[in-house]
Amino acid sequence: MKEEESKQLFTDFPEITTSMWEEKIKADLKGADYQKKLVWLSDEGIPVKPYYREEDLENLDYLEGIGNLKNQSDAPNGWLICQQLSPGNNFQETNERIKAALKGDVQAIRIQLGDVRIADVPTLEELFEGISLRDTELHFGGCMRGDALYSALCTIASHKGTESSELKGCLGADPLGKMAETGIPIAGFENLGKLVKKVKETSPQMKVIEVHGSLIQNASTNLVEELAFSMAMASEYMAILTEQEIDPFTAQEALLLYLGSGPNYFMEIAKLRAARILWAKIAEAYGVETSRARIRIHSVSSQWNMTLYDPHVNMLRGTTEAMSSILGGADLVNVLPFDYPNGKGSMFSDRIARNVQIILREEAYFDQVSDPATGSYYIESLTDSLAEKAWDLFCEVESMGGFSLAFAAGWIQEKAETSRKKKTDRASSGKGRILGTNAYPNFHELHLQQLIASPKKEETDTVGSTLLPLQTFRLSTPFEKLRLETEGSAKTPRVLLLKYGNPVWMTARATFAGNFFACAGYEIVDRSPFLNVEEGITFASSGDFDIVVLCSSDDIYGETAPAIQKALSGLSIVVIAGYPADEINELKKAGLEHFIHRNANVLQTLTSFNKILL
Repeated sequence: MKEEESKQLFTDFPEITTSMWEEKIKADLKGADYQKKLVWLSDEGIPVKPYYREEDLENLDYLEGIGNLKNQSDAPNGWLICQQLSPGNNFQETNERIKAALKGDVQAIRIQLGDVRIADVPTLEELFEGISLRDTELHFGGCMRGDALYSALCTIASHKGTESSELKGCLGADPLGKMAETGIPIAGFENLGKLVKKVKETSPQMKVIEVHGSLIQNASTNLVEELAFSMAMASEYMAILTEQEIDPFTAQEALLLYLGSGPNYFMEIAKLRAARILWAKIAEAYGVETSRARIRIHSVSSQWNMTLYDPHVNMLRGTTEAMSSILGGADLVNVLPFDYPNGKGSMFSDRIARNVQIILREEAYFDQVSDPATGSYYIESLTDSLAEKAWDLFCEVESMGGFSLAFAAGWIQEKAETSRKKKTDRASSGKGRILGTNAYPNFHELHLQQLIASPKKEETDTVGSTLLPLQTFRLSTPFEKLRLETEGSAKTPRVLLLKYGNPVWMTARATFAGNFFACAGYEIVDRSPFLNVEEGITFASSGDFDIVVLCSSDDIYGETAPAIQKALSGLSIVVIAGYPADEINELKKAGLEHFIHRNANVLQTLTSFNKILL
């Protein structure tokens, strides 16, 4: 009995080697190319295999001797829940939202300043009325006057009976990020060094500089580029501060790395772990002791991946992005509200944003496992690949003289533009699916009036801009513009799905066609199948349909489509769902010009229809 109990699980089964797995896979593929069928290449140029084994961890250079990659909390996975708010000019409303957030178990508040100036004492007192600065970690984004903001914070802290030494968070000074965002060159860094020294002496728990890596991701770079360029910015800050006789460890402690978290779930987990590896190499190069080479990471859900239409899908996006951030070891996590793209914001969307993390902590127990990605063959391999590629790109930036010079030369912007084009081309073709926008849209959703009623977002001040700024974007914007054009037009185009013939084909193609034209906000008329073509022609002729889509099988289009085109000529645009290659020339001779299918460019096709119909 004791012998039985001591047996390990699965010892009765023979070990399966990698070569045995490969042979089985090749047999199942029946001669198809393994690399083409099962290995996909990420936007970062990393070949991702269908499975990983322990031997994949052998000889991973960047993972050697790195130790634990968890966050800096003493708890197993003690990240802080952060809520971001943009005050605009309504400080009283923002104050109420801060109070609601803190009551809802948020542990940190981030104020996105934009062009809002809140460095004076009366404004800050209104913003933080009734809020304990001792118990609340405060972060600011886009701060232009860090010294004035800090002085005002210290003043209102004293009014509230809080010592300056008890302040914690980040002032959000980021001149390099402001340069990248606006294209305005930096006048100098003298005040930055003075501020770091002052804050170090009086508020040692307060960070000064927010390295704005999320700006880089929202300009549509890939993850290697986000890592490399963020590290280049952080390295330049280290160089600036150490040149002002600030010791390397103090310089490191003044930095907060603010990274975006996008939809590529496992890659994003690996990215944060790779960031810690890269930072350790950089900090050690500046003279920080190996055991103390750490940087605090604040991870925020991506803006570029959010959509205006079907906004509740943004809740799902924010959830998976928060999961990546937490499992990757972020110190703070910030989920943007689902209605962020329309610029409105509300108590409800704030609540949902913070509850995402509360559920992950209190119900899914994400806080109970320390560094959960360690030992995962897949994630460890991705971490190593991302770290290696990002380090190579970081070294390329350094060889150009650092982030500022590479940006001034336009090199970083070119890299971002190349990555953006890859994403936008994929989305425009329909192969890159954006749920609720270019795939499975809500047919009856309207947003134009909501946008008109929404507060206008302040434009970034580009006066004095002499450099090309990084262009932030949202992937869904071109499709949203099409749909808003339709909403704003005098008449909504009506599309009849004319179904006949083979039940399987007509159903599948009607579903495809309905989703296709609904992406532009057209009214879709999907009635029961017609018994014959004549019945379909009669119905189509009697209605006011701008487009009639033939939904059937390729083998009967050659016979039926010309007749329908002739009967409806001058009444409706006839579109064929599918691409009957064998009949295509004859169909075109009969006047049929429009074909929608899986290889059609969705955005270009819908743009052409908008030009015709609106």
